[in-house]
Amino acid sequence: MSAALDFPHDEGRFRVVTFLTDGQIGNEDQVLGLVQRKLGASRIFSFGVGQAPNRYLMDRLAILGRGAATYLSLNDDPIAVMDQFNQRISHPAMTDLHIDWGEMRVGDVYPARLPDLIVGRPILVTGRYRGQPGNVKVGGRVDFETAEFTVNAVDGKQNHRGIAPVWARLKIKDLMNTLPGNSEAQNEIRNNVLEVALDHNLISSVTSFVAVDTMTRTDEQSGRTVDVPSPLPDGGNPSGD
Repeated sequence: MSAALDFPHDEGRFRVVTFLTDGQIGNEDQVLGLVQRKLGASRIFSFGVGQAPNRYLMDRLAILGRGAATYLSLNDDPIAVMDQFNQRISHPAMTDLHIDWGEMRVGDVYPARLPDLIVGRPILVTGRYRGQPGNVKVGGRVDFETAEFTVNAVDGKQNHRGIAPVWARLKIKDLMNTLPGNSEAQNEIRNNVLEVALDHNLISSVTSFVAVDTMTRTDEQSGRTVDVPSPLPDGGNPSGD
């Protein structure tokens, strides 16, 4: 990964780094930290093959690398999956996106760093605003040429109770995707995640819902040991062969 990101970049080309794996990778923090330091103008598209790739790492790489993650399992059509993958890396719809909110006073926008607009994948951007909604300009580059279009921000459902949780989930996701290696900074981010999750009643990496079952499972004085099968990835072999 380091060698790929250090490779000299031609400014006249859309640079893509593909990360392909068929198994588990244990040094996620080291790999993600390297990407944060060396990404530059590159885009990372991760590709997981098989039934049990490291989806945590693959998804995080795609988010940090402003690319996309693709998975090919034993039950998928490899031709269809590869066609979709090639289409994504060959024809980005718009790169280097930015938003001009106009007269709207907008803050707490997530994701904080906008990804590229890729064929077949919409982008969801949330934020908090003051004032009256108006025209919003979205700009970027299409085939290395500057492009811009205007969207009329309609304010029809500003009090809908489902909007705030969507914003909160994206804020939590953005915070977790920027976790640094510094333990003090990690604690601060996790405290922020905890506050947002509790305010909006959301499950996160530091919060969960607890279900209490009052049903009696046994009339004996002590519990019974019950063998519980461990789930395997689809197509996996319990013998490990």
